[in-house]
Amino acid sequence: MADNQQELNIQALIERADEVVRNCQRAIEDSDERLRRLGLDPAKVREVLAVQPLSEAQRAEAEKLYRQDMEDIEREVEQEANYARQRSEPRASGGVKRLRAMV
Repeated sequence: MADNQQELNIQALIERADEVVRNCQRAIEDSDERLRRLGLDPAKVREVLAVQPLSEAQRAEAEKLYRQDMEDIEREVEQEANYARQRSEPRASGGVKRLRAMV
């Protein structure tokens, strides 16, 4: 019985590890897609970052700035989409137009 419980614990641990790996892969794919949208090659970005050693403080600051930039970009894209929607929607008429007297 103890062996069965231990096997269940091991299986649960393996499933959790697989989930963590899938989440990491998804995060990498998301960041690669963001880099591509910015016109950057993700492989080249990784190469450049790999040869530049950073301290943990520098890495944390860079990550913070990157996230702020991405939030700003997403906000600007959302605003532009809203403006485009507003421009494409027909304006509500101001009511019935008065007829002008013909001379």
